[in-house]
Amino acid sequence: MAEVSALNQLYDRYRDKGFEFLTVYVREPHPGENYHEHRSWDEKVRYACDCRAQDGIKTVLAIDDLEGTMHRAYGEMPNMVYVVGKDGRIYYKAMWTNHEEIESVLESLARADETTQAGVRRMPFYSERLSFRGGYNSGSGMDVLARAGRKAAEDFGSAIGRPR
Repeated sequence: MAEVSALNQLYDRYRDKGFEFLTVYVREPHPGENYHEHRSWDEKVRYACDCRAQDGIKTVLAIDDLEGTMHRAYGEMPNMVYVVGKDGRIYYKAMWTNHEEIESVLESLARADETTQAGVRRMPFYSERLSFRGGYNSGSGMDVLARAGRKAAEDFGSAIGRPR
């Protein structure tokens, strides 16, 4: 998957700069006949392990509980990203993964650490933006739907207004 590959590249590039990466497996966003809604903890763990292997995920993989406690606490989107600083402050959050933005934030935090260690005082500032991403009509998004099963692809198509 292109998205996982890009995340793995960030992981490889920044893990030695003091960054930890965590991927949280929350729920099946588009359940189908092959990967349906989780019915037990063992099944959820099996699905998470399948996801890790099929997508080549290198980061630590945490599995949310069956009730989705963590997922609900952080916004319930299927592909959310948070960058949390060593001080526990959220420095970046997004409802969808954008690897270029994540890399920009990680690079900024790495530079801030370097300047602080050199005795330079740093001054934070806040910014906000609205970005747009492509649809789920090709590539890795369709791979996920195909893996889940025909029902998942049909349900997703209905949700975005495509005929079955």
